[in-house]
Amino acid sequence: MFELMDSKQYPAHYQTLENIRVKQLFNEWQRLSGEPLSVLDYGMGRGKYLDVFRSMGMQVTGVDINPDYVTEARERGFDALHESELEGLQRHFDVIYLSHLIEHVDPGKLMIMLDKLISLLSPSGRLVIISPTLGERFFYDFSHIRPYYPQSIRHAFGQSSSPLSFGATERVLLKDIYFFKDPMRTRKWRSFYVTSSPLNPLTRALNNTFDIAWRVTAGHVGVTSSWLGVYQKT
Repeated sequence: MFELMDSKQYPAHYQTLENIRVKQLFNEWQRLSGEPLSVLDYGMGRGKYLDVFRSMGMQVTGVDINPDYVTEARERGFDALHESELEGLQRHFDVIYLSHLIEHVDPGKLMIMLDKLISLLSPSGRLVIISPTLGERFFYDFSHIRPYYPQSIRHAFGQSSSPLSFGATERVLLKDIYFFKDPMRTRKWRSFYVTSSPLNPLTRALNNTFDIAWRVTAGHVGVTSSWLGVYQKT
């Protein structure tokens, strides 16, 4: 993980760690498969991971609710669908990928969405979910509705004896999980925001020190900010 010392290529941000882990996992799965994985990037946005998965030799399909994003992806040569086109789709995928999506969806709609996506998985296919944990960054994004945790998915699909469980059967099981940290920050200090503050130079220096600590420890020193769960279809 010494590559994290390259600040230009690897920003000091928890999503940098997510990106590294995603590439490692998908490379390993493709190696074990012996053939190109079929991947559905659900909520592809501007297609960041479409490029990543295609560069890794995978057969990738992107889906988004924004028609402009779908058109843009098609113009770049990707197989891309509007979310409404998934209804009745006869294809199945080795991996379905949801990165920073579920936190934008309320629980009732999320249950319907995940149920639909699981039906598109090949036998023993993988559902990969990445989502932020509740922390000071979470509600910076006005579109975040609520955080979800691995236990939330367990309850949703009947993997818990809790009376809050929504599901009656185990359609997917958690097979692996990773947590990612963001460098610590002084965001609750006035001098973090007010550049004219006499303490601003000291504040910037301290935050730079936090960045260095995050980098030299390969992301182990910081604040837990997100998780990646690998779920397998049963």
